[in-house]
Amino acid sequence: MQNTFVAILAFCLSIVSWTNHPTVWSKERETVLYVSPVRPALFVDDHVSEGFLVPVDDGRVLLIFRFDPGMEGSHVGLDGYIAQIYYDPVKDEWSEVETVYNSHKYDDRNIHGGITGDGRIVTFFRRYIPDGRATEGHYFIYSDDNGKTWSDLQTSDAFFGIQGTGQMFYNPDTAKYCVMQYARHRNGILYSTDGADWEEGNIVAENSDVELTEIAGAWCGGNRIIALIRDDDRQHGFPLLQVESHDNGKTWTEPARTNIPPEQHWGCAPQLIYDSKRDLLIALNSDRYSRPDEQNSLFIYTARPDEVFGNPNGWTLQHELRRPWAMLDFDGDRPLNQNLYGYPAIAPLGEDEYLVVFTERALMEGTEQADLYYFRMIVK
Repeated sequence: MQNTFVAILAFCLSIVSWTNHPTVWSKERETVLYVSPVRPALFVDDHVSEGFLVPVDDGRVLLIFRFDPGMEGSHVGLDGYIAQIYYDPVKDEWSEVETVYNSHKYDDRNIHGGITGDGRIVTFFRRYIPDGRATEGHYFIYSDDNGKTWSDLQTSDAFFGIQGTGQMFYNPDTAKYCVMQYARHRNGILYSTDGADWEEGNIVAENSDVELTEIAGAWCGGNRIIALIRDDDRQHGFPLLQVESHDNGKTWTEPARTNIPPEQHWGCAPQLIYDSKRDLLIALNSDRYSRPDEQNSLFIYTARPDEVFGNPNGWTLQHELRRPWAMLDFDGDRPLNQNLYGYPAIAPLGEDEYLVVFTERALMEGTEQADLYYFRMIVK
């Protein structure tokens, strides 16, 4: 009897030590999120940021991101390129950095993408001319061997802007993959049956009075797609916007204000994923400009589709994770002198668990320093 009690106590203590927030129960549903402590994924003297996660065949998860080497690397540098690292969820370890693509001429940035059902990884990006502050072109590449080798540069006449911060997702109703894109005041959606041909697409939102920019979308059953959009009016009172489609992306509702982030703070790059097993949408976001830097946080929201379609204020805040460099136990030499970068990416680790990666940043030696952090999240 005593041994049984000790075993139960040890299990409970392990759960408490693994989470850095108390269990949060939603009043509307029996959903609970356990969030692990935040740890560094890539803590280096380089600017590493912006990317997406995909599970690969051997059980690892691949992170593809922008790498701008050296202390001279910055938010808009001359030498940024596409890199990748693998995460082993069993060992809880990250691999060494590998180069995916380097133009050696432009800044290869705004990196987003996803994976098809047969394992094709698609990486979208643009080649930026830092001195001229212009885009040379929008491209994508793909890999059919878990990121070991990559195709030549690909493009499409349907590309009118940057691929959104959300990952590529699949729509079973149409048997097509989807990716959202944006240019200022304008959002769109692209379709592909195989991840290699992206010539089909249509407009999602267009409004010259609203600073429509970064967008993340998800199919969530019954011919429905939902998307969250960053409004680039960077001040309090301008949270994320929501648009909805009931016909698989052909037509869309007008953008409407959500309750993400809380208290009407300004919302940075959104991320969105649909858990079909639970009929649950998981949204990630961070604030940046409308609170003091030390208060900037990453937010996790959830909702069943029926709760937020037609009701953009129906999202439930499950967790607020304070930025790592504002934590009392931060161990490092980064000063808290710049707001949170954010840009969360998410991917499943199994039926009940997700991996999330995001970016911290600071000004060091006159340039922007950025590092990658991660945490794991269990959904019950």
